Amino acid sequence: MRAELRCFAAADAAGWPGLPAGLALEDVAAVLPLAEDVRGEGVLGQERRPAAWVGAESSTYEGGVRVWHEGGRVLVLEGRDPVDEDGAPLAAPDLGRPEARLDTVLGPLVLPGGERVYAARWLALRVNPENGLLLGVLAFAPTTAQDYRARLRPELQPMRLLAELAVAGGRR
Repeated sequence: MRAELRCFAAADAAGWPGLPAGLALEDVAAVLPLAEDVRGEGVLGQERRPAAWVGAESSTYEGGVRVWHEGGRVLVLEGRDPVDEDGAPLAAPDLGRPEARLDTVLGPLVLPGGERVYAARWLALRVNPENGLLLGVLAFAPTTAQDYRARLRPELQPMRLLAELAVAGGRR
């Protein structure tokens, strides 16, 4: 299990062997230290399945890592904004034709077809279609593209700039 988790931790999507069956939060903590004070709840998939997440420390994912789980059983690993050792954004690897393309977001923008689902590889990549940069890596247990979309895909809403400014006290 550690080899698979190290692969995810390095954002090595091309070498990803798949999420081990029966992965528990304790298993993840052995490779990616969990930030117990960074946790929350959200929904997964179109079914809006309630799930909890805990943050994990990472030097690769500048946007953070969320370990989505249900009762301690890991459902999805979600890494955002991966960078190389120098802090430069990573290019998305060519994994061939995805089984599905879903819309994703980049800040306030919706990127049509930016999420590439490779269900047979137990992986989804969020990619900026304009420049090919990798925006996120999502690892999950064996499933179909349809099931990933329905039950496992973390909800990702576009940032609402005006609302963010109002909350931050940026009203004029």
